[in-house]
Amino acid sequence: MSTATLIPLIAAPRRVDVKAIDRELAELWRAAAASSEAERIALSRARTLTLVAYAPTPDAGTRLAEVAARTCQRHPARTIILIADPAAADLTAEVTAVCQVRRRNLKQICCEQVLIRAAPAAEGRIPSLVRQVILPDMPVVLYWPGPPAAERLFRDLGEIVDRVIVDTAAVPDGHGALLAAHTLAADRSSHAALSDLTWGRMTTWRGLTAHFFDPPYTEALDRITRIRVAHAGSSRAQGLLYVGWLAGRMRWRVEQPFIRGDGPWRGTLVDQRGRAIPVSLHAESRAPHPAGALLSTLIVTGSPAGQNGGATFSIARKDDAGSVIAVAESEHGQVIRRALPLDPQDEAPLLAAEMDVLGHDRVYEESLRAVAALLGQA
Repeated sequence: MSTATLIPLIAAPRRVDVKAIDRELAELWRAAAASSEAERIALSRARTLTLVAYAPTPDAGTRLAEVAARTCQRHPARTIILIADPAAADLTAEVTAVCQVRRRNLKQICCEQVLIRAAPAAEGRIPSLVRQVILPDMPVVLYWPGPPAAERLFRDLGEIVDRVIVDTAAVPDGHGALLAAHTLAADRSSHAALSDLTWGRMTTWRGLTAHFFDPPYTEALDRITRIRVAHAGSSRAQGLLYVGWLAGRMRWRVEQPFIRGDGPWRGTLVDQRGRAIPVSLHAESRAPHPAGALLSTLIVTGSPAGQNGGATFSIARKDDAGSVIAVAESEHGQVIRRALPLDPQDEAPLLAAEMDVLGHDRVYEESLRAVAALLGQA
């Protein structure tokens, strides 16, 4: 997405009748095609899905329109931005399109956008309008920044779409957001699959942890004795998901849910052999890392004979926030060290990555179940 430049297809969004959105979009493309042909620019109008994004304020709507446009190169889509606007006159609509220009061949990949502004009294009519505007016979994705919500609009939109993408780390109460996500994922009356930008931020951490236990350390998985996770700020969403992912993948059960307080959260897991594994979650204030970001993880294992010693596996974020260092140290003193860049943490690439898979993410849902147990809500 960084190889292209965003250029609006028209100077400003065009105000249209909400009953004539499709017609106005068709007219917009006809005019654009004629103009691009005259300028000898290849104009590509590819559409593979509909992206519906909810903005709680007009400013958030402006930001989401740009974020959606930056996913266009990877996921050409019709984007519908739903903007809660107390100043709106009932229900209004605007249409526009944004193109990503690749300088090498001047080819423009363009995605259309529909901006729907709704006064509070008109919010109930949004779902029926969305049904009219979504592309037929194509997947529909709802992006709802922040945690899953209990609002009627969220529930109604969830019945229309195939996938819901949230961000459980977008609020200080990250653990509450994860419990809400667990409730949504466990709702068998909904066919929509759930995804989470917080999960995407942890891809590098999960991958490095899994690689720790490749040969020659595979047997160490059965000798884990302690886990320590540190995260930045108040949101514990990433830290909880990391521990939940380990517990779910290893089929550990929760013996003691996290004891919550102002200091470190402490709990106990039990492995399949019945051995206790203490787990601690530490909140640290460390600039320039964003709130909730994982800072370090430590997995300690016992020695093969059960004596003192054992191996340690750690991942630590470097202060430049762009990379991590993973270290595996055996009970014999052998050290393997790796430095890797972190996956992009910006909203647009994270969103685009979560849009790659439209089905259920079973590992994420498994991790949510473990998180609920760790929070005493299983």
